[in-house]
Amino acid sequence: MTAGNDTFRKSMRLLAGGVTIVASAFEGARSGLTATAVCSLALSPPRILASINTVGDTFGIISRSRCMSVNLLSLEHERLARRFATKRAMLSEDRFGAGEWGPRVTGAPVLADALAALDCRVERIIPLDSHAIVIGVVEEVIFGPARPPLIHFESHFTSVLNAVPEHLA
Repeated sequence: MTAGNDTFRKSMRLLAGGVTIVASAFEGARSGLTATAVCSLALSPPRILASINTVGDTFGIISRSRCMSVNLLSLEHERLARRFATKRAMLSEDRFGAGEWGPRVTGAPVLADALAALDCRVERIIPLDSHAIVIGVVEEVIFGPARPPLIHFESHFTSVLNAVPEHLA
């Protein structure tokens, strides 16, 4: 099969991924989006990488503020993930009407009950076609209650059984 857009998209749907909300704030405006293209990059100093579409409000705010939070979602956050995944159906600020959000060290909005929330200072932005690789240095980590993680697989939200190890439960 040729690696065209549709074929590539179909193959990436088979890569199960943790679901996050990447959020930022600048001059009183907040924006966020649901993302699965997020991964750890380095341990020392702690860095995280997120692939962000350059067309949306969130990229513009991250670019100006140079901060972002990466909020790891639990199965209980499925509705919130859907809310932040909508395409312009609601204004960016309206998405924050669900969940408890507050700024931390960098000023980025953080979800209070996320499995973990990483508050990051943006170190580098690397534009590449329709997206940009955003590299953040993790300034603070906030842990929420231990619960099964929200996973995205085959265009659906799901979770895994026994995802919370005994030592965390």
